[in-house]
Formats: sequence, C-alpha cells, structure tokens
Amino acid sequence: MERKATCVCGQLTVTVEGDPHVVNMCNCKDCQKRSGSAFQIGAFFDDSQLKSIDGESRKYERSGTSGGTVNLHFCPTCGVSVYFRVSRRPDALGIHGGCFADPGFPAPNRAIWTSTKYPWVTVPDVESSFEKNGQVAKRPSHNKQLHEDRAKGARPVS
Repeated sequence: MERKATCVCGQLTVTVEGDPHVVNMCNCKDCQKRSGSAFQIGAFFDDSQLKSIDGESRKYERSGTSGGTVNLHFCPTCGVSVYFRVSRRPDALGIHGGCFADPGFPAPNRAIWTSTKYPWVTVPDVESSFEKNGQVAKRPSHNKQLHEDRAKGARPVS
C-alpha cells in the first residue's frame, strides 16, 4: 500500500510503501510546541520503504530530549513540518502522522513522555509506554495480549 504525506499547500510530499514499524505518540513539550497540539504522532518507516520526497524543504535542527539531534524538514511556503530524521535512528524516516490526513492510519503502538501529557489526554492501548524517553511507565495487563495479537497481524477495532 502506497501512502502519501503532504504539507497544507501540497508543495512538499513524501511517499512511502507499507505500514510504519512504529507509530509514536510523543507528549514531550518540544513536540507539543512543534505540533501546536497536546501531542504529536510520529510514524517511523525504514528507509527501504521511502519511494520519494518531492518539493522543496527547509531543515530545522534541534537537540532531542535523549541527547541526539532531530532534523525537522518543513515546507518553506506553508511552514508545515512533514518529515524528520532522528540521529538515534539513522535508517528510519519519521513522518508526522497528521500529514497523511488518513483516518485509517495505524494507531499509535508506543507512547513517550507520558509524564508531561495534558491531563485530559488518554493514551490508547500501546505496546510500550514511557514516562520520559526510555523510562517504562505502568501499563495495563492486557497490553501483553495486544502485543501478541498485533504480532499475528491483528489490529485494534475502533
């Protein structure tokens, strides 16, 4: 399945093949500010899944909370950050989930920085959850079964 992510004006487009291997719900303050929302969804694809990046982009580099760097690539016309690279994942391309504008997009399977999430945000059933970046938070006991079901190809029903 081919997936396309675009900025608001459509000038910057990223096309990938298949599903992401991680869909991350990040609640850190930097992602809250970057997205203009309570959290951001970052979908990670292997570089081998990348088909094309079309259009002009500009790069903004910032330090990540884990000590690495995050390179955000955004449209110079409308300002939307469409994709990103994280130094700690050199073989993966991160794409902001909302840029797919697809209600059928896979749900998050990982949540990080839950310690700084807005109190009204509910973290969905995920395979792993971290209070910060790498510190495991308490998870519901049914997550083990959810992980086993997803490994068999099952998806949660909405």
